[in-house]
Amino acid sequence: MYGVIIEKGPQNWQIIQQKNGFAEIELSGRVEIEEELLGCDNKAVLIKAFDENTNGRIVPPVFAEIKDKKWSGSITLPAGGPYTLEVIFKFNGNCQKKGDRRFHIGVGDIYVIAGQSNAVGVGKDCVNDPVSTDVHMYRLSGNWDIATHPLHDTTATIYPINEERTQTGHSPWINFAKILNRHLGYPIGLVPATKGGIPLSFWDRSEDGHFFDNMLEIIKDIGGQIKGILWSQGCNDTSSLETAMEYFDRFSRVAQDFKESLYDDIPILTVQLNKAVCVKDKDTENIGIRYAIVRQAQRKASMKIENVYMVPSIDLMVCDGIHNSAMSNMVIGERVANTALKYVYGKDIICDAPDIESAVLEDGKNVRLYFKNVYDVIFADIIETDKLMFSVTDEKGRILPIDYDCQGKTILLTFERDIEGDSVINCDGFNDTGLMPYDMYSYLPIVPFCDVEIKR
Repeated sequence: MYGVIIEKGPQNWQIIQQKNGFAEIELSGRVEIEEELLGCDNKAVLIKAFDENTNGRIVPPVFAEIKDKKWSGSITLPAGGPYTLEVIFKFNGNCQKKGDRRFHIGVGDIYVIAGQSNAVGVGKDCVNDPVSTDVHMYRLSGNWDIATHPLHDTTATIYPINEERTQTGHSPWINFAKILNRHLGYPIGLVPATKGGIPLSFWDRSEDGHFFDNMLEIIKDIGGQIKGILWSQGCNDTSSLETAMEYFDRFSRVAQDFKESLYDDIPILTVQLNKAVCVKDKDTENIGIRYAIVRQAQRKASMKIENVYMVPSIDLMVCDGIHNSAMSNMVIGERVANTALKYVYGKDIICDAPDIESAVLEDGKNVRLYFKNVYDVIFADIIETDKLMFSVTDEKGRILPIDYDCQGKTILLTFERDIEGDSVINCDGFNDTGLMPYDMYSYLPIVPFCDVEIKR
């Protein structure tokens, strides 16, 4: 080898996490050059940065001192890219010898992907989601690259616990990143750190948590700094009533661990549990109830835990029994991106789905539901009443609506008998259609909820 050698520095395609619009990039290495040149008094390693789109010089060069054939230095770059970093041996005023380069470096925001299979991405259908040179990924082989599906690829992985037993597919996150890039003007890095089929206990270090430890190892390997977490998990924890009931407390511990292990106000962007259709020969009533409990825990987390945000996915298609289709992943990516743009980056954008504010008993059989985040009116496409997810539990048991009417920003539900005593309304009906009333302006569905008190 000849010239200025980079031994430590960013990889090709790496994203460096920006802070306040800049990132300091550290480089170091050795000099392999003629001895007579190393003996010059006026010598240094020159660190330069170029904009790859224009070949423009971005910032003034940095001169690094050479000592015992070793050199080190840092250069501060603004958010943006892609950049080429170059080092050269400079001597005797205007003389120089070659050095190494690093290509396609970006300064932007890095998001870690966590959860289980719908975070991994298993979309199997075709969709137009082209690659972008402004969206990069850290492959589980330990190398940065341009982001492509599947993001979760365990070819030659250096993180054995992330290795999948089945093939992965399309995920929401490249579309998420492209939307952020379009609005923010700098590149986005994606870092997969999860696996399909894992329960919340694998993230909760008070129970098991080895995936949390593995995620921290990955973050350390990419430089230790990230912007936020992309979280989609919960299906595995509907397997029993006990794990469903414990979901909020356990997720709260995981969220707190994110804050303590990374930084206090880290945004955690979550996706509420989608629908399931793989229920042949199963008790669909109990499945509906357990899914409702987990969805409510996820909704509660977004209301009670600071910097946790959630988007619904109940209305979207699956490509098999439980995994969101590629088309659905495009929608999820857009919903999560819009939520990030509003709550993480302070953009004025519509992203909030209709969410129940109150339920009021108007007479013996009629309950009116009031919603916030309705920009126009609630509409239901004349869904058959038995396809709605709503139910009421009162002192006599669980009852279902027999009719409904969307009235402005409210829904009036009529039940088969009078509602007796203390009562709550739920979205716990088994739903294999994904049909939900929605806001006619945003086209976002009502956020599924559970155990909302009916006021008299």
